[in-house]
Amino acid sequence: MAAKRDYYEVLEVGRDADLNQMKKAYRRLAIQFHPDKNPGDEVAEEKFKEAAEAYKVLSEPEQRKIYDAYGHKGLEGAGFRGFEGHDDIFQFSDIFSSVLGDLFGFGGRRGQPRARRGANLKTSVTLTFEEAFSGGTKNIPVSRWNECRRCSGNGAEPGSLVTCPDCQGNGQIASSQGWMTFAVTCSRCGGAGQLVSKVCQKCEGEGRLRDDKELEVTIPAGVASGDTMPVVGEGGKGQNGGPPGDLFLVFEVETHPLFRRERNDLHMDLPISFVQAALGCEVTVEAPGEEVTVKVRAGAQPGDIVAMRKQGMPDPNNGRRGSLQVHIRVLVPTNLNRKQKKALKELEGLL
Repeated sequence: MAAKRDYYEVLEVGRDADLNQMKKAYRRLAIQFHPDKNPGDEVAEEKFKEAAEAYKVLSEPEQRKIYDAYGHKGLEGAGFRGFEGHDDIFQFSDIFSSVLGDLFGFGGRRGQPRARRGANLKTSVTLTFEEAFSGGTKNIPVSRWNECRRCSGNGAEPGSLVTCPDCQGNGQIASSQGWMTFAVTCSRCGGAGQLVSKVCQKCEGEGRLRDDKELEVTIPAGVASGDTMPVVGEGGKGQNGGPPGDLFLVFEVETHPLFRRERNDLHMDLPISFVQAALGCEVTVEAPGEEVTVKVRAGAQPGDIVAMRKQGMPDPNNGRRGSLQVHIRVLVPTNLNRKQKKALKELEGLL
């Protein structure tokens, strides 16, 4: 299988392109390579699917962020798949409709409500410093809308749907001009082809109900504040048979009284006496996950740093740990008694 081309290259736009620029580029390619305009042309069909997939990813901010950071591999890890067959060309008809209007009949399949992908959701997840360091499973409360089971999402009491008299159940009013088909969504039924004569008693015509639940998710060790992790398929429920959206966890890590984080390195201050600084010493400190011994050289100066490799935070992508940077702070004694002052003066004379 040939390697996938860069999505920006496919759409012929720069990596800094905004949504309007990508929309214009996609519309041009979609019209050029649409199967209705190129019947039996497999190359055109592949280019149409390639452009559709590129626009699908780059038009959604969270997926674009993942793609910009990790490329195609990152999308695969987040559960995204491309268009694998002919039918997949039209699986994102809501995306296409927003770009192409009702050109080529993208307003939806006639006689059926349009399938819509569920909304992507975000939720903030607060972690302690220790939880971020270790990772592991955590129960995340999620509140979202799900399709009403009583009415199957159509907002009508069972048996109370009637055929729309304006479009005769087609959902669209279509006309043709050459090779182009223009389909106008029926304004009376909104493209559903049916009308509600009695609203659903359970959801009061909304077609959806609030669903509160807890998800058990596995959090990689080393996440930082602001990091985002997708949970595929746990977003809003799709409408009319459409796929669910994704849930994006946005992490917020609490500060630690001892450690300061810079990327995957940790920094801490180590107070020692001026005697320990002069003679050198070994001090045991409680580092994340274990105790470590810091070896301070003789003659250490205030501000010296002892770097301890592989004692910092793990990288959430590969598990490699950063370093622990120990900053030496020399404590100067105060309120000395006469005996102590005399001893220091004698010591000063020997230096």
